[in-house]
Amino acid sequence: MNLRPAALFVLCLLAVGGCSSAPAHRDASSLPVPLDGATVVPERQAGTLYEAEERAVGACMHRRGFAYEPVRAGRYVPVNPYGLLTEDAARTDGYGLASVALAGRPDDPNATAVARLDETRRTAWQKALTGSGERQITLTAKGAPSLRVNTDGCVYLARREVYGGGWEQAEVDATGVSTEVVSRVAAAPEFLAAQRTWAACMAEQGETVTTLQEARGLVQDALSKAGDDREALLRTGRREQELAVRDALCQDRGDLAGVTRTAQERVQARLPKTSWAKATQVRELREQALRRTGA
Repeated sequence: MNLRPAALFVLCLLAVGGCSSAPAHRDASSLPVPLDGATVVPERQAGTLYEAEERAVGACMHRRGFAYEPVRAGRYVPVNPYGLLTEDAARTDGYGLASVALAGRPDDPNATAVARLDETRRTAWQKALTGSGERQITLTAKGAPSLRVNTDGCVYLARREVYGGGWEQAEVDATGVSTEVVSRVAAAPEFLAAQRTWAACMAEQGETVTTLQEARGLVQDALSKAGDDREALLRTGRREQELAVRDALCQDRGDLAGVTRTAQERVQARLPKTSWAKATQVRELREQALRRTGA
């Protein structure tokens, strides 16, 4: 996960208590994710790797004759690829969307200094950082969007220094396999049946949604409309947590986590060895990067 910036409300919702029939208070790490979590980076590791990247970017920029101060990481928000959610997480921070919007992006300590440069020097600084656009590669993989990368900028060179060569392609490959698994699980009859149970439970609570992703989308739409209006963001945050708690409790009613895990095991059992090799590669490259940072 790349945390580079481009990236609380407590309610007692007694009204939805009757929607839960399975044990609550599960840890988010217990939720199923594809490929044994190969594409999921824990918060501490993500922060460590991001800081290593920023240090490498700074060193690269200094070698090119430019000043650069590391940019603080944005807020870490874990997202389950299936849209699964625990009650504890929902009660703490909803889907984590409004709190990110309220926090805003971290300040860029380079902004003032770069703004003072003349146009020629400012353009040169930006090209040194992100690339000239003259040297690019396009990375593709089945199931993943194409990724065009400038290979002569410090951002790219720093990632190569931290992760080693081939990281971007490995990441795209693993993402493609993960997306394929999620798509097949989401189309499985048992998952669809559990999702219908969830939707019926949500309807009982006055929520008109048919898919897990649709529930989160309601909050994203509201945040887009709120813009920078802090009061509107706060209102959306309160609504987000109400919706998220209902979502989590209704997921328990249909045992969506258990159903997803079973369907995922069946789907992954049919994956070719090459798919597992891609998952292993991205995990090993990340572990090597962490060792290089001393973590």
